[in-house]
Amino acid sequence: DKTEDVSDADDSAYEFVGDKVSPDLRDMLQRESAKKRINVILQADDINDSELRGLLSRNGVTVNESMARLGALDVELPLGALEQIAGSEKAKHISLDREMSFLGHVEVTTGADAMREQTGNANFDGSGIGVAILDSGLFKEHDALDKIKFEMDFTGDGTKLDYFGHGTHVTGLLANNDDFDGKYLGVAAGIDIINLRVLNKKGMGSSSAVLKALNWILEPTDPTKPTGEKNFQKYKIKVVNMSLGAPAVESYKNDPLCRAVRRLVDTGIVVVAAAGNNGKDSNGQKVYGLIHSPGNEPSAITVGASNTYGTDTRGDDGIASFSSRGPTRSFWTDENGVKHYDNMLKPNLVAPGNKLIAAEAAVKLPDSTILPNVLISQHPELRAVNSTDYRKRMMTMSGTSMATPIVSGAAALMLQANPKLTPNMIKMILMYTAQPLAGWNTLEQGAGELNIEGAIRLAKMVRTDLTWATTTQGTPLLKSGSLPTENSTIAGQTFTWARGILLNRNYVTGVNLITTYQKVYGLGYVVGDGFVMGDGYVVGDGIVMGDGIVMGDNVLTSDGFVMGDGIVFLDGTMLKGDGIVMGDGFVVGDGIVMGDGFVMGDGIVMGDAAVQALSALLGGDDTPSMK
Repeated sequence: DKTEDVSDADDSAYEFVGDKVSPDLRDMLQRESAKKRINVILQADDINDSELRGLLSRNGVTVNESMARLGALDVELPLGALEQIAGSEKAKHISLDREMSFLGHVEVTTGADAMREQTGNANFDGSGIGVAILDSGLFKEHDALDKIKFEMDFTGDGTKLDYFGHGTHVTGLLANNDDFDGKYLGVAAGIDIINLRVLNKKGMGSSSAVLKALNWILEPTDPTKPTGEKNFQKYKIKVVNMSLGAPAVESYKNDPLCRAVRRLVDTGIVVVAAAGNNGKDSNGQKVYGLIHSPGNEPSAITVGASNTYGTDTRGDDGIASFSSRGPTRSFWTDENGVKHYDNMLKPNLVAPGNKLIAAEAAVKLPDSTILPNVLISQHPELRAVNSTDYRKRMMTMSGTSMATPIVSGAAALMLQANPKLTPNMIKMILMYTAQPLAGWNTLEQGAGELNIEGAIRLAKMVRTDLTWATTTQGTPLLKSGSLPTENSTIAGQTFTWARGILLNRNYVTGVNLITTYQKVYGLGYVVGDGFVMGDGYVVGDGIVMGDGIVMGDNVLTSDGFVMGDGIVFLDGTMLKGDGIVMGDGFVVGDGIVMGDGFVMGDGIVMGDAAVQALSALLGGDDTPSMK
């Protein structure tokens, strides 16, 4: 029997590791006055514990917000109190309340159009699926948007409007309706939109604002009935879109944002996160290792950006130069001061994200004055469709922020096609059916480019008569007699699927990934946590995944060459400072040149990263765009 049941999968997923103070806070302790007051996120097993609350009170700590569903407190404290609080066994981890920011033809080139042409698929538009969009707000009067079911502000601004312009564009790529002759149709125009505003008028926010929004999703609709209906149940929230991020400094095992995402996924909610827009430096050189938080969380579906060059056909598609590349460089520090890097293979896949056209936000003041959004007012060249009617204007933006809602839309379509799918199944199917792009390595494209046609076709084949919690390893996963043809035709071009998925530091292949049930597809497990045992069996999250699944021999390809054939890429010994030479002579190490770019150390964004991210949002790659 090659199945190992891990009964404590839930608990082990939430264990903290290493130093209880985040690296950026530890650095601040060395530089700043002990009297300086800062905002932090305090995580604890019991945030209402009287001993913990007494400790906070004695140290002059102000509690701004409690997030019971996430086991976290948003607090303000003097730096001098940090060590004493961290020294308490009641406090599990303390992180800086980091600044969050935006990360900034679709129907045909993603395969959504080809999918709808198939029998029984014509009405697949995401209807009945709620998607929570955590962003800068929404211009709900836009003619391309409807079905807005709920709105809430978590920034403290007291408005749900989109002054900045990012959130409306993101929502449009996901849910633009067909009032424009289908020209700018969103991937899932029928979804229910839940607008959770976490970025302010400048497109900036905080970790605490994002955490409050995620906590709200899990909270009961009636606070007096803690075991009653939750907000995600009331609003049918099955997908959360996070086209935002912060530098991934601390390990996903400690990062409060990552841990919150894990809780949502374990509840059955798909979380889709942007990889980031820091794939190159100010000189245009490729940079590896700048995946953002929470995109560094294994349970999230992390999305990079491809460049379609404005064509529906995919033969010319490549990776957008700005798209953040893996591996994840977040880390934790042990008692000896040694840094342990996560080094996860990310992104999971890529989707179109260069020069995409979608809804343009306007701001309607109480006196009916109409103002342009901040991005348009500062960069009028972004307007793609002008109109005397402010509700019909469209704008162009680029970034992994734009690619992320396209994948969120794909997830909504998959759930409409088969409501039984778990978040891990959706991630697996998206990767398995993706199109590998020639000449780009796994750290750039993950499994490949989104293929909605293949994803829906495979999703419909998954059985609906099973209860996943009691389904045993190796149970047939697909409906009787069904085995998909593992290729798709989009815009007249046929390509073969990736036929594999990313685990932690490995890439595995095998038809048994889709024909038999793997325990890691259930709730409480992470597909990303995988490794290979000595006997050759691939393991995911501590569970052997079964016969017929093998580690791929193309873990990292570049220009058609295999780098380290059959070697576990980044197996924990390859990024510790002195560098390891791969099979073809490339060196991988902390800050060491890696063929076509370099790896960033410590996962900390370099000085010009914010400039590069904004440049990507406004300009993208200087290539043809969608019309």
